Formats: sequence, C-alpha cells, structure tokens
Amino acid sequence: MKKQGYTAELWIVVALAVLGQIAWGLENAWFNTFTFDEITTNTAPIAAMNAASALTATVTTFIMGARSDRAGKRKPYIRWGYVIWGLTTAGFFTAKFFPGEAAQAVMVVLFDCVMTFFGSMAYDACFNAWTTDISNETNRGRITSIVQIAPLISGVILAGAGAVIDRFGYAVFFFLIGFFVSMTGYIAGGKLQDSPDLKPNPDAETVRITEIVRRLFSKKLWQDNRQLLLILLAICILLTGFQVSYAYEMIYANNYLGIAKTYATLLTAAGLPVMVAASIITGRLCDSGKGMKALLAAPALFAAGSLLHGAARTIPAVLAGRALLYGGWMMMTVAATAMFKNLSPGESRGYFEGIRMVFMVLIPMAAGPSLGSWLIGRYGVSPVLYTVGGIIGLLAYAVIFVLYRQYGKAEK
Repeated sequence: MKKQGYTAELWIVVALAVLGQIAWGLENAWFNTFTFDEITTNTAPIAAMNAASALTATVTTFIMGARSDRAGKRKPYIRWGYVIWGLTTAGFFTAKFFPGEAAQAVMVVLFDCVMTFFGSMAYDACFNAWTTDISNETNRGRITSIVQIAPLISGVILAGAGAVIDRFGYAVFFFLIGFFVSMTGYIAGGKLQDSPDLKPNPDAETVRITEIVRRLFSKKLWQDNRQLLLILLAICILLTGFQVSYAYEMIYANNYLGIAKTYATLLTAAGLPVMVAASIITGRLCDSGKGMKALLAAPALFAAGSLLHGAARTIPAVLAGRALLYGGWMMMTVAATAMFKNLSPGESRGYFEGIRMVFMVLIPMAAGPSLGSWLIGRYGVSPVLYTVGGIIGLLAYAVIFVLYRQYGKAEK
C-alpha cells in the first residue's frame, strides 16, 4: 500500500475497521443503555464502566503495542484478539444473571474491561500500528479517513440495533455482533500480512504502569515530541466534551426526547452523509499538508452542533445538531490522527499508540462520562449534557492556537 496506493490490502483495512468500530459502537452506546435498562437507572456504574474500560484500553495498548514492536509482528495479535473480542462481546448480557443489583453493576464493569483488553490489543494497539506500517505521508490521510469512516459505516449497520433489541432483546443482539466480530477477525486477520519493513525491535520498552506515568510527564518526551503531544492535547479536550453526552446519547433520546430505540438509532444514521464528507475532505487536507485548517474548523462545528442538539425539540433540529456535532468530531479525529501518525517515531509506533490512547480514550472517557453522570444527578437527563459538552469542545482552541502559531504557518 505504501508504493501502490490502494491494493488488495484495502478490503482487510475496511473489514477490520468496520467490524472493530461496530464492536466499539455497541460498547459505547448499548452497554451503557443495557445497564440503564436492565440493571440500574443510577448512572454511576455507567461512568465507572467507561472510566475502567478507558484505563484498560490505554494500559493494554501500551503493553501490547510495545510487545508487537518487540516481536516485529502485528498479525497474530490482531487475528486472535478479534476472535476473543467477539466472544466476550457475545457474553456481556450474562452480567444480568448475577444475584443482586450491586453484583450485576460490578460485573458489567468487569466484563467490559475483559472485552476491552482483547479489543484494544487487536484494534487500538496492533491494527492502528499496522495501518501506519503499510502507509506513508502521501496516502496516510486517505487511509486514516477510511478508518475513521468505519464508525459511520458501523453506524448505518447499527441503525437497526434498536429494532433488534426491541424485538429480540439484548442477548440476541450482543450474540450477533460478537459472532460477526469473531468471524471477521479470523478470516480477514488470516489474510493480513505484516509490513516487510517491520522488524523485531528487542530494544522496545517493557512497559510498567509507573514507567507510563513517569514518561508521560517527563520533560524529554515533551521536548522531543512537542507538536505531536499538542495535537493529542487538543483532541483530548474536544473528545472530553464529546463524551459528556455521548455515553448517555441513547438514554437521552429514549428518556428526554421520548424516541423509542427502534427510531433513535436512525437519527445518527441520517447524519452520516455529513460525517462521510467531513472525513473525506479532512483526509485530503491532511495529505496536501493542510491538516491545521481542519483543526481550526472542527471545534466550532462541534460546539455549534452540541448547542443546537441541546436546544432541539423536533426531529429535523435533532438531525441538524447531530450532523454538525458528529461532523466536527469526525474532522478533528481524522486530522489529529493523521497528523499524529505522520509524527510518530517509526521504531516505536506500537508504544506511541499507547500515548495516543491516554489522550484520545483514557482522559476523555474517564472525565466526560463522569461529568455527564454528575450533571444527570443534579439536573436529570437534560440538554445541559450537550451545552456543557459544546463549551468544553471550544476550549480546544487554547491549544490549537498555540499549534497554529508555532507550526501552522509552515503549511502550504
């Protein structure tokens, strides 16, 4: 793919990206809703589940990313990680069988962490590093846009999730998704080939939790990777704002707007054309060296969509707000990810995927849903989730302007 553009590897990228995002989409939207519907209306376990899952994902990415660097292999971690990821997804509903609400709440957190370990090993650590291995600066924006369009394709597929759950229940839904994730991993993962440029790196670090924390706050890391880390800090802020409402999106649609599950999932699917356009445009901007322009536009779109969504009381207004919200989120994600990949040190890409996870998963998913849960406890399931999220998203400009002054003028 580095030399020939899109090749036979493209279908592997699409298959693994789409099924991976379907699994993550199920976790982010429907694990939360399952917990609210079937276990407890207290949102504290949902916030705890998101935070624990984010921590698991981040630590896993550090450890397994570094391990794949040392081994000089991504394939086995991707293939078998997907297989087990699907199996653990299929069995999530069994948390309901434990005696008592407290035990069930603990088990959804535990089951989510187990599922996340295998998903992050396969997708976050090794699949993402693999897409960097097989690409270069001339096509990385396009490949990143394909990977980032995967959540949109998964959104279309998951648009029928509400209808499946309403008719057959959560158990059938979780089993179906888990089955397809496992099968995709086994088949596509078996066809995947590691980059010939990927060699075993025996000097790759053995990751310890204390070492992760020490390095993240080390002066040397920031001195050597200042632009990369500022990009991650900017998207961290916006994603934190996104997670304030996203963790409770279906709950908000069901309980505040009064939209049944069958139709609530269709709202996101209806806004997908805007998100696809945002992803493609951003990928092209990044490939032409103009990723900073996307960073400058994204928070404004996101904040406008968040505020409109919170004020919306009609379906057309909700659709418009969600299209802008997701369009800004997609633009920021594609731009930041492509720019991050271009700046990642080639000899330790797996390890740097772990650093990416700290800023793009751990902090947003720990802080955002926790703030959202606090807001729900104080104000109920209400538009304040979107108002606060939009305001937080605008704070990303504090970092983006620093990036623009120092690096943006060098863009073409």
